[in-house]
Amino acid sequence: MIPLQIKELLEVGVYRRTIRALDHAYNVDLANACTPREREQAEYRHYWETLLYYEQIAEIKTRRLVRKADRLNIPIGYAGDKDPMWRKSSQLNSWILTPLGYSEVQNMIRQECKDRRQHATTWAGVIVGPLTRLASVWLVVRGQ
Repeated sequence: MIPLQIKELLEVGVYRRTIRALDHAYNVDLANACTPREREQAEYRHYWETLLYYEQIAEIKTRRLVRKADRLNIPIGYAGDKDPMWRKSSQLNSWILTPLGYSEVQNMIRQECKDRRQHATTWAGVIVGPLTRLASVWLVVRGQ
């Protein structure tokens, strides 16, 4: 069984390759468009076809970030219409983080990791300091 993170990375890669292929196909369509109306229709079709893949990538990134926040016990809040952190996906009918929400959750995760690291180094200093002093005293006494 493939681990979830690797599976998600592979899915994102597939979606990005699909977007590049669609971009190339629509560049050809735009080049062949004779009238402004045809060009507008091609741009409209391109937008809606690529939107699905962009939203799938955003949903994967949102799930990944929410899982990480859950592991660190960071409260994110619930998705809602009036919350600036969340938006409803038009294609997938699910809630995904807005760029503001994504940035805010990343900052909360960074701060929590920093606090935990600082807490661990403080305890390491409390434990290692006296042990070092004890070892130096023991070596001095043993050497005499």
